[in-house]
Amino acid sequence: MYSALQASIERWQTMADGVGKEAGEVQKALVQVRTQHSDLCAEQEKIRYMKLGYIEQLKTAEHTHGDLQQSTHLRRFMGQLDRATQAITDQMAELQRQQRSIAARFRELNNERVKFETLAARAREQLKQTNARIEQKEADMLSAQRYLAKTRSNRGN
Repeated sequence: MYSALQASIERWQTMADGVGKEAGEVQKALVQVRTQHSDLCAEQEKIRYMKLGYIEQLKTAEHTHGDLQQSTHLRRFMGQLDRATQAITDQMAELQRQQRSIAARFRELNNERVKFETLAARAREQLKQTNARIEQKEADMLSAQRYLAKTRSNRGN
């Protein structure tokens, strides 16, 4: 019984360690996705500020009846900034989907790890109780032997 419990403890702990390691890898992926999302947010904000600057340049060019070619160039460039912003928005949406999926996997793995650790703890407790019962039986047997020895020695007197 002792060796079976010990094997059970080792098995549950090995499984918990394996799942914990995988959860760690998933957590790294989650951090990476969050970092990418944050970087894209910063990039989108930079583009937004750039576009505001170009809008001011366009207003100035149109008010001063400036070069039509410059106005056309600014409008085209702002259109490219809009497409870049849309591409970033699409990437951010995809990263959010990935983040939800990875976070769900992390929670699933973490729950599994906790389950295995709980099973290992139960097996340890069962082993502890089994050892306590064995020790109690041995103590009882020793007490009974002492009592019998004492009883025999008292009869001999």
